[in-house]
Amino acid sequence: MNLISTLQRWFPPQSDLSGKSILLSAAAALVSVILVGMASQQMLQGIAGPFLLASMGASSVLLFVVPSSPMSRPWSFVGGHLIAGLIGVTSAQLIPDIAAAAAVAAGGAILAMHLLRCMHPPGSATALLAVVGGDTVHNLGYQFLLSPVAINVAIMLGCALLYWRLSQRIHQGANRRALAAGLKRSEEKWLSNGPAFSDEDLNHAMAEMDTFLDISRKDLKEIYSRAQQHAHNRQLGSLRCAEVMSQPVISVEFGSELEEAWNLLEKYAIRGLPVIDRAQHVIGIVTVSDFVRHAEPLPQKTLAERLSHLCHRTTRLESDKPEVAGQIMTHPVLTANENQPLSEVVQQFTVNHIHHIPVVDLKQKLVGMLTREDIMAACDCPTDKAVHDLEH
Repeated sequence: MNLISTLQRWFPPQSDLSGKSILLSAAAALVSVILVGMASQQMLQGIAGPFLLASMGASSVLLFVVPSSPMSRPWSFVGGHLIAGLIGVTSAQLIPDIAAAAAVAAGGAILAMHLLRCMHPPGSATALLAVVGGDTVHNLGYQFLLSPVAINVAIMLGCALLYWRLSQRIHQGANRRALAAGLKRSEEKWLSNGPAFSDEDLNHAMAEMDTFLDISRKDLKEIYSRAQQHAHNRQLGSLRCAEVMSQPVISVEFGSELEEAWNLLEKYAIRGLPVIDRAQHVIGIVTVSDFVRHAEPLPQKTLAERLSHLCHRTTRLESDKPEVAGQIMTHPVLTANENQPLSEVVQQFTVNHIHHIPVVDLKQKLVGMLTREDIMAACDCPTDKAVHDLEH
């Protein structure tokens, strides 16, 4: 076991990329380096000096394997190479000793990239090449920044931008399905739970670590939220709707008067009432939003007055407003089966942005109501346990 543990420490897993992503990134690097090499060779004919920088190979790893890294951003890539190259050429011209010039070039490049927020490790290799590249490179002087550096960078950046656009489309479907499973952070915080900390909290935590983290703040928050969502799904996996739903269900019929339906919503402090037929089948749902939507066009001054007028029964034979629940209900309505896994129903909440789902039995008769609060209660667990689950 000790040997296995030691080997695992020596050879830890480097990424969670799928085989498909690895092949795509390798193919992208192959194609981009070919294009950079061929185009640069054609453009730099007659110019003594290298036409393809070795540091482009290192850049291809960042651009195509870890495009979400802060080091892979366009400014990091462009600024890293050009600024480091400038420092390298200047060091070579001002410092006669090659070893000293190389040291100054490497250290100066790192400092400049930090200060200008364009940290890109292969840029340091570009700085060193300007010093140790020999007379051919030295004779180019500051022209080295244009050819080959700027030309290589421009072509490689074009390839990277195209790859990012194509790969985004390839993964877009999978990402949408993942988000639809409960990761709508901006609108659905009730269960997907956006991080329970602010950007300022995250900045303080990263500052306290006092080390360079090769991951963006956005990705850190994304990882946290996805881990939380998987923890919720694991907890919900064995639960059925019947174990969590609210009972008994307060409901109305199609012909129930609006005043009766509104009074039930107020009395039981609920947001929605299933509308059922005589066989207890769900034919729709009446929510507070339905009342507000039908009250807004009415001429009364305040919303309270409009709602009161909407709910008040018309004594005349004809009416210019809805009178019964069936006239304002939302239909058709989504329902869940009492034996359905709760984790499946969560997707309906998040995808359709709803607050409650009526629960029916095998005969499609109403047996309960499932709300966000019910699911939140089922997901509730001590923070210490959640941390323990993440650590193990």
